[in-house]
Amino acid sequence: MGAITRNYGLLLLFLIFSGIAKAQFVQFAPIPQNKFKLETSIESERFRINNEITLPFWDDFSQGMDTLSWDFEGATFSSTIGNAAPSFGVILLDGVDSDGTPYSRQIRDQGAGDYLTSKPFDLSSLNATESSSLYLSFFWQAGGKAERPDENDKLTLQFLNENGVWETAWEMNGGAERDPDIFTQEIIQVNSSYQHSTFQFRFVNMGRLSGPFDSWLVDYVFLNAGRNESSTYYLDRALTQFNFFQIGSYATVPAELIGDYSSSDFSTIQNEFYNLENRFRAMEYSIAVLDQSNGTSTFINLNTPFNPVPNALERRSFESREVAEIPSIQGETDLEVVTYLTTGDQNFYTVSAGDSTFYDQVDFKINDTVRTQIPIHDYFAYDHGSADYAAGINQKAGRLAVKYEVDQEVYLKGISINFTNPNQVDLPIDILVWQDLSKEPIFAREELIPLKEEGEDLLYFSLDTNLRVIGEFYIGFAQFTDDFIHVGLDKTNNQADKIYYNVAGAWAQNEEVLGSLMIRPHVSIATPFEQSEDTGSNFKFYPNPVETRLTVEGEYLDLRVFDSFGREIFLEREAMDKREFLNFIGQKSGIYVINLITKYGPQSFRILVK
Repeated sequence: MGAITRNYGLLLLFLIFSGIAKAQFVQFAPIPQNKFKLETSIESERFRINNEITLPFWDDFSQGMDTLSWDFEGATFSSTIGNAAPSFGVILLDGVDSDGTPYSRQIRDQGAGDYLTSKPFDLSSLNATESSSLYLSFFWQAGGKAERPDENDKLTLQFLNENGVWETAWEMNGGAERDPDIFTQEIIQVNSSYQHSTFQFRFVNMGRLSGPFDSWLVDYVFLNAGRNESSTYYLDRALTQFNFFQIGSYATVPAELIGDYSSSDFSTIQNEFYNLENRFRAMEYSIAVLDQSNGTSTFINLNTPFNPVPNALERRSFESREVAEIPSIQGETDLEVVTYLTTGDQNFYTVSAGDSTFYDQVDFKINDTVRTQIPIHDYFAYDHGSADYAAGINQKAGRLAVKYEVDQEVYLKGISINFTNPNQVDLPIDILVWQDLSKEPIFAREELIPLKEEGEDLLYFSLDTNLRVIGEFYIGFAQFTDDFIHVGLDKTNNQADKIYYNVAGAWAQNEEVLGSLMIRPHVSIATPFEQSEDTGSNFKFYPNPVETRLTVEGEYLDLRVFDSFGREIFLEREAMDKREFLNFIGQKSGIYVINLITKYGPQSFRILVK
């Protein structure tokens, strides 16, 4: 169990700084995200040949983290933490690395946290005019939806000089006067002393290193010659948010049940644009819903003009027409909501002696389109798939539940939960289902939190029994520790009133933490599991939990063992009369399923391996 407590220094800090003195339901700091840009073959080939990036340079991070342009040392991507960003997606710098691990276990440690460092530029061949007009601009925000930096904390911009030494070119202190709802643009001259063959620049946050504190956001970086201190406008219009769309209260519903919802249950599709130019611009927008399983699409808006015409530097929220229909769902699929602007945006260009030169590395059209995935599978979800934060309770035997509702009787197949703290692996929990919180659970089973596979966010716990629910029902878990168990929290859909917790023997409805917990029920109309009326011989499995050798007693035709991911494992086995011994030495801790083939049909049993 030593690994379980290894990273709870961060949790202790949270309790100290927030003044938590009793068990309750609380929110934790932002969860690092790593969304990497998918490079085109042209971009990759250009970088391979030049091994450097060239002027003009621009990145608004709307496509994610570009590893051909940047080195990300702890800095992470976010599409939700920024408030009123210049365009979709920002870079977050704080006191934890890309895995969310604090840089220090000492509460008061201060220093450099995350780094966002550009790849090298060769600036040695600039002519005199270019040399005197080279400027770097960027937008910054203190905190956003994360923790605002204190007055002694800093965001620093550094330039690499020709001797390989980083020098501070600009810095900004935090403090109460820094508005977390405003992005501010800076423009800094890169003078001739930095114009050498391996120039780089980088952003670094200076603050507490003991957790995700003192956060800064960086966005919309542009470096080029031919500029001056007033060159802070761009021939660019950008979408700034993901596409918000709901089906009732849900972000997604099961494919088998989507026919129960009508157009009156569909929200409008909502987004926001920002005009980064210092003049008005006539624009249109289109919104479509695509079924990715068959390529069919439904246009909600097509070339709808903005009225009134957007003004210079205007930011405006907008929404679709009423959604009368979406593509007909024939089975499990992924819907894609696409919003795009018709703006006249194009590649950045310069004009010299009447000739225009366009630069394909700066394409202002890329932030005119936002695509949002809506999985229509076998589950309900309030969350839109992104764990921006985490939340939890700190009470041994405490219970956490999320309320769902169905109009018809369905079978509950399983529950998926996003446990966000990797150091919680192997913690025991009870998976629970209630039809009524005033009564005992209708399902309870002990599990160990398993290790996530690479790229996996939610962990699936199969119920392995035909459990029927109708109307309101609740799913969640009970914990066996006074430490917080971190569960993913999505801020994009506030369904705070669907969250309940029990830390003192009585249930309380959440009123403190805004958002949606990433705890989802998987359902089906038909019975998901085969069950035999006559179980035949009795089977015994002991000891359970098992540490080394499991004894199986009973008559069966075949026996197979599967881990918690459904993968068959092959153990050393020894048979003796009506007993068989299974050797679990060397296997990972967790839940294993024993599948038996008997003359009465298949049967399954769950074993906990310590």
